[in-house]
Amino acid sequence: MNVIAYILKIWPKRWVSTALVVMAILYLTIVPRPLPDDTINFPGLDKLIHAVMFGGLAFVASIDKARRSRCSFTMPSSKAVVIIVFATILFGGAVEIAQMLTGLGRSADWIDFVADVAGVVAGAWIAIIVLRRWISRFGNTTC
Repeated sequence: MNVIAYILKIWPKRWVSTALVVMAILYLTIVPRPLPDDTINFPGLDKLIHAVMFGGLAFVASIDKARRSRCSFTMPSSKAVVIIVFATILFGGAVEIAQMLTGLGRSADWIDFVADVAGVVAGAWIAIIVLRRWISRFGNTTC
């Protein structure tokens, strides 16, 4: 059996992946010092991490929206993708505001928000490309 088909059969209902990514982002962005100090440090690393986190969220949410059942996918409508993009951007803005207001030692940075937006656009775009190729290769059903 195809490994991907097996994973799709056992994975819980749609939106679970999106919820897990949201929880991970909240933990990594709100909790003071969620990870040990890193030894890898280069200019812009924080911005890259923001872009990857929020791009990953847009990607996963787009894939979850495309999932009709455990093994069936259809292309999400343009309207659905736009809603996902705007909702994810709003979430990124809310995270920055929460960092500013909570007083937990985190600071808001509007350049982080710009990185979030760039990641969201890239993540949604990559999801659409992946879904188009997936559906053209395997059709709407993988199991």
